[in-house]
Amino acid sequence: MIEQVVQDRARGGADVPWKGYIAAAPTPFDRDGGVDTARLRAVLAWFQDQGAHGVVVNGTTGEWVAQTVEERQTVLEVARDAVAPETPLLVGIGSIRPEESVALGQHAASAGVDGALLTIPPSRWLRDDEIFAFYAEMALRIPLPLVVYNVPVVTGYDIPTALLARLLTIDGIVGVKDNTPSVDRRVATLRQLGEDHAVFSDVLEPSSFSVFAEEHRGRGQIGSGMPLGRRLADAFELVWAGDVERARVVVDDLTAFKTAVVEVLGPRQPWHAQSKALMVAAGVDAGYPRFPTASIRDDEPAMARLETIVKRYLS
Repeated sequence: MIEQVVQDRARGGADVPWKGYIAAAPTPFDRDGGVDTARLRAVLAWFQDQGAHGVVVNGTTGEWVAQTVEERQTVLEVARDAVAPETPLLVGIGSIRPEESVALGQHAASAGVDGALLTIPPSRWLRDDEIFAFYAEMALRIPLPLVVYNVPVVTGYDIPTALLARLLTIDGIVGVKDNTPSVDRRVATLRQLGEDHAVFSDVLEPSSFSVFAEEHRGRGQIGSGMPLGRRLADAFELVWAGDVERARVVVDDLTAFKTAVVEVLGPRQPWHAQSKALMVAAGVDAGYPRFPTASIRDDEPAMARLETIVKRYLS
């Protein structure tokens, strides 16, 4: 019944102008675990100085799972004040409780953000029809363009391409941020949905780059921080200018950069902690992760090696 109602009122998904490299901000905490708004402003200023085509706060990199609703609202309000009006500002509103997602979404709309990323409720083990009903209900109650955020490492479920296509028929669902760990699934979603919809994926990966740059599928990438600084935004500018081969150099460097970081920190280091450490290595104080995640910046040998890596690839 709800699917028929949605189809009757669907407009094919309102188009949005977001594209390119959209930087997902870490939420800086101080050593005592408090939200550090001064450091947050510095992080957001650095993203804009590096040419980010948009900014996301309170996403996975922003440690939304470690914050209260009130803290997430504070982060959003600071971001709205700090991010230039012409720079798209998106906010993560995922929660295990749909009522919290509604409250966060309505608050974000009143604050004047451009859109919201919404996961399915983590660890709820929903069937596909329940997932459809969830997004349909959220789209009815949240007066913002919504992006389906597929992040199975957090939610416990990898939304298949066919279901993502169904979700994009809902009025108010305008795009997808696809963080599937499956390369084949990521490429399939880009090819099937990325021509007509605002699909964001890891397109600066070798396996996906040609699909984006040569087949013209997808809008860009919502990435954790800006580990290569301005070069990440420049890669998209090069693609749009038709210089795919120069952009591919950035893709190769980003791949080598990630490999070098894993060699220092190991494969299981939480990305929100890595993102903060890499920003500190780049000269931007992004604060500390919240307990129980340990701060990499307290590991002096590791930080010295990260600073060397960042200097090699950042310019």
